[in-house]
Amino acid sequence: MTIITSSLIILTTSVLIYFLGEKFAEASTNIGNHFNLSKSVKGATFDAIAGSMPELMVALFSVIFFHKFEVGIGTIAGSALFNLLIIPGICVLISPQIFRVTNKVLSRDALFYIISIFILLVLVMYAKTWGLLVAIILIGTYFLYIRKIIIDTKREKKEKTLKENSTQLTKEILTFISTMLLMGVATYFLTESAIHISELLNISPIIIAFTIIAAATSIPDTVISVYNAKKGNIDDAMSNVFGSNIFDILMGLGLPLLIYVITVGNVTIIFDYLEIILGLLGATIMLFYFLIQENKLSKYEGVLLLILYILFVIYIIHLGLNK
Repeated sequence: MTIITSSLIILTTSVLIYFLGEKFAEASTNIGNHFNLSKSVKGATFDAIAGSMPELMVALFSVIFFHKFEVGIGTIAGSALFNLLIIPGICVLISPQIFRVTNKVLSRDALFYIISIFILLVLVMYAKTWGLLVAIILIGTYFLYIRKIIIDTKREKKEKTLKENSTQLTKEILTFISTMLLMGVATYFLTESAIHISELLNISPIIIAFTIIAAATSIPDTVISVYNAKKGNIDDAMSNVFGSNIFDILMGLGLPLLIYVITVGNVTIIFDYLEIILGLLGATIMLFYFLIQENKLSKYEGVLLLILYILFVIYIIHLGLNK
């Protein structure tokens, strides 16, 4: 397989993921609306998990089929950075109203995301072999987050009746599942081609994962958040960003690790780009600082986020080419 062939496969699968992501976003929104979920809950659960499926699949494929778990880490770190900088940057520019986020999103979703980042940083820095304990820590933390969402949902429960159109719900669920499966197929070939390009160019697969794979797999998250931002559902958009990143880090790494540990054994982690995780932490702190200023994001700050993402990606590529 040549570089041109691999590049064409990456381009084709990225376009396919984009169109599937649109259908995925619509089905996810309709299912959440059917059950009358609040905007922040729907964004943090249905939307976030739906949009994070490609990243989870990359992590699964990278460790099970390609035996390069660091590709999964690079993809999830790159996707998290993309979600933090690109998605809010775009959303604030296209939102028809002031991009204001409620305290619920900041005190729950943003807080758990910061905890997730610190867990990832500690693991990458100090744990060179990941086993069952690491998997339990990651997955257990995610279930604590879900437990918090369930508690909040019960507190906010309103007297609403569910929509009775069960035929429509069945259709949305079938769309949800079928598009997820098709994205899985596209993601496999995307991962395979990206790893192949890294081998042909003799550069670390982490760099390809952080840039190309991460951007391609973040398309569903982008589609979902932009879709919500256009409708003025700001909490939906930002809960999706934080919820998706929480799912990526905790379940996107924890679940593949658990499967691999049970079937094969512990995983040795070779991750020589600590700058990626530190940059992700810095971006997290910066976005959180912007949002706690009157709980809103300005268009100027949105443009700044977009520029910073481009500059950081250029820096990481330069770093990878010179290591």
